Amino acid sequence: KCSHLGEFSQKLLKFTKYTSFKSLASLSYGDTCNGSSIVSSIEFDKTNGLFATGGVTKKIKIFDLNTIIDDPTESNNHFPLQQMSCSSKVSCLSWNSYLRSHLISSDYGGLITLWDTQTAQKISTYDEHDKRVWSVDFSKLDPTLLASGSDDSLVKIWSTNEAKSVMNIETKANVCCVKFNPHTSNQIAFGSADHNLHFYDLRNTNEPLFILNGHRKAVSYIKFLSDNEILSAFVLLLVKKKKKKK
Repeated sequence: KCSHLGEFSQKLLKFTKYTSFKSLASLSYGDTCNGSSIVSSIEFDKTNGLFATGGVTKKIKIFDLNTIIDDPTESNNHFPLQQMSCSSKVSCLSWNSYLRSHLISSDYGGLITLWDTQTAQKISTYDEHDKRVWSVDFSKLDPTLLASGSDDSLVKIWSTNEAKSVMNIETKANVCCVKFNPHTSNQIAFGSADHNLHFYDLRNTNEPLFILNGHRKAVSYIKFLSDNEILSAFVLLLVKKKKKKK
């Protein structure tokens, strides 16, 4: 146990030793037609050369990272390479690890869309969730597989070769985030509104391999750090009451 704690502390030290980050460049996600510019998701492609943003403006924008960083003062460089319009607010994005131009998106209307970012055209859409889809993720080892998690308490596994979902995992609470294990295509984890992190083997989805608890609120984010390490987070909202004037 001591060795595991020491290993964890060394990884934590990589970030805690810094007190601030240097801004290399900035860009505006919003537009003149929409006053709100909340970004719900930002994801880099497999080369880390392109990144996609999506949010409440119902638009997905593709940017070239080097172009922006090389000349951050040049406002023209902040225009996206491509832009795709969605029917609802975008909640999550995920790039394909094999086909660089393929990007998957999920939205508040429950729709999942596969995009070709080179042509800015839809390749296919998946419409089986009854409520908002919070999260979507491409498998790193099997580029034909993707997963989605929704407010309808379902995790769905999809194949880009099939029109309908190939597998369902039913839960008792809203699914807030979902991720494939990047080291094996058979394992998946998802965070839920029941404050727990659920871990499944897709070869047997009758029951989870294990459930991790300890969060006080819904688990809103998860990320695999290695084949046997996973990071999770939740959002804690504090409401302060204003004192009445005497």
